[in-house]
Amino acid sequence: MLLSLPPKTTPTLSYFLEYHHWTNAIKLLNYQLELKKENKHFNKFSMFYYENLHKQVKLINKPGYFKKRVANNLFYGLEKEFAILSYMVPKSNLGLRRFKFFTYPMRILYYAIALYLLQLTQEFILEYKKRHRNIYSRYGGDLVLDGRSGEIKLTYNSIWYKPHYKLFRKKVRKELQTDHDRKIIFHLDIQNYYDEISIPILLRLLEKNIKPSVRQELCYDLVAQQQLIYFFDFIMKGKPGIPQTDNDISSSFIGYLFLIFGDLLIEQELKKENEPIEKYSIIRYVDDIYVSVLFKKNCESRVREKYINSLSFRIADCLHDHLGLRLNSKTKLFWLNNAEDKAELERNLKKVSPKYEIADEDNEEHPVAKVERILSQLKKLKHERVDSSFTRRTGLDDEILKEVYDERVAQLFKKWEYKQRLRSIFHGFNFDLIHADPIPILILLLENEDVAQYFEEFLLERKNPSSRDIYLILCYLCQTGFISSKLTRFLANTPQMGEIMTVYSTKKICSDKPGYYNLSSQKILKLALVHTVIEQIRLRVLCEQKGEYTVALNHLLNEIHAVCWKLNGLKTEEKDYKATNVIDFLDSKNVPHEISQKISNLFDRRNKSPVSHPDPIAWLVTQEEYHEYRLSVGKCLDCIL
Repeated sequence: MLLSLPPKTTPTLSYFLEYHHWTNAIKLLNYQLELKKENKHFNKFSMFYYENLHKQVKLINKPGYFKKRVANNLFYGLEKEFAILSYMVPKSNLGLRRFKFFTYPMRILYYAIALYLLQLTQEFILEYKKRHRNIYSRYGGDLVLDGRSGEIKLTYNSIWYKPHYKLFRKKVRKELQTDHDRKIIFHLDIQNYYDEISIPILLRLLEKNIKPSVRQELCYDLVAQQQLIYFFDFIMKGKPGIPQTDNDISSSFIGYLFLIFGDLLIEQELKKENEPIEKYSIIRYVDDIYVSVLFKKNCESRVREKYINSLSFRIADCLHDHLGLRLNSKTKLFWLNNAEDKAELERNLKKVSPKYEIADEDNEEHPVAKVERILSQLKKLKHERVDSSFTRRTGLDDEILKEVYDERVAQLFKKWEYKQRLRSIFHGFNFDLIHADPIPILILLLENEDVAQYFEEFLLERKNPSSRDIYLILCYLCQTGFISSKLTRFLANTPQMGEIMTVYSTKKICSDKPGYYNLSSQKILKLALVHTVIEQIRLRVLCEQKGEYTVALNHLLNEIHAVCWKLNGLKTEEKDYKATNVIDFLDSKNVPHEISQKISNLFDRRNKSPVSHPDPIAWLVTQEEYHEYRLSVGKCLDCIL
């Protein structure tokens, strides 16, 4: 059952989110942690953190926790317990990707939201797959909810990306095997995909495409959409997109869901003026899209070129116009009757995104031959210099290095003979070169304990570590189970990771002071059912994230005003509860004069801000001024709650 809302209150997540979404989210994360015991793909920074807290999960797996902190939107104000912290992960050249680090309850909440969207769209997705046989799309999982109970069904393949990714590549490769003289393949590359996903666009598209009966059953209407927009605005700190985090199947699913409408747009364009086409297929893995077009036998070359030229620009236009997505310069058209194009496409299909730890399943070389090629690559790398152009070294074939994920290859490297050869290569090795492809090289380096020790010392010598250095340290710690207390302390002392490592080392799911003005949980939960206060907290926090301090000050005042009105217990309507009533109440509670005076000044300052009153002498609130008032409100609440 949905948690009931008191009449005439502002809606919260409980408008559509149910307790079973929360418990399903906990089951999903628990299952990932179970797989981590056997599957090294889950040896990621966040997963080590969640694993440390696993035994405390019973503290949040209760209806009371969900009702008093999540369903009522109070989590917006619990900035420690429901924290979202950012760190940077290097891309190629000097590019950076922003990663999110979620506290345990925040990760569960994000999963719960994604599972609600899964429940909402499950029937729609099944229909989409049945009706559009020329579209093959996957996302690295196959999450399913039981139609009757709503319980999540968890199997190895439901959250393990590898079989889905392999089938995707196999499907594309199959397109290369026939009708080379009449076929072209587009590879569409979307610019900064996760950062460009528009949640408002997605929600509007779902409203148009989900059956009315399903929408009604799951309370999916404009109110629910607004709550979802608020939520994503919160976790992205006012920026567009969806978060990227370690092993996050939720973002993969939402990314996949958004581009279902891209699939349909592309198919729509393929069906326009389609006289030259015999057949087509759209093959997609999240945002990695291949479009295969087979022309009719009698179609002349100039007709093909004209059609493809028109199609490519129409696809770019419709993705931008309808979804706000842009194709980047990596988008490529391959004519399979051209030997160079076909060879280039085959090479591209061998390449795997750095985030996927997978060998080329079509490489049938003997494991010994693979080992020799890996050793050869390491020898080449050893004699190179750090590239001044900031690109990956052209001499390194990182697809060969990815063969270390082949279990047969991994077993060979555990033999004494190969360990000694690795030891010889890493002797005198410039460890800065490991940035070329960190995880495969670290797997090999760690076969020798003394080499690993030298490498750890190298990491500890970083004086002003960059995001690239920090990423390398995190990769090393994840491969070694975070056993190095020296490197953990080293990260804690960096400006980039200090706050995150404090959370990591605290090892508590629930804090005695979860982050609302540093107040105790006991005091905070007195506000758990005061919806007017919680709504002002939400609005204030979102303004703080965006740096809109003048507006935030208004919500700060409304927040303390609503708390005092509630605690005062008068029969006066809240709108008739004036500043003098607030100050009288604070005096009755023996609030120190300095704090009470600051709250009185807050009322006056609000009246001199351009948001509240278009006064010619009104002025904007600065960050410093705002935080001074915020501190006083916190002290005041500590006295009166």
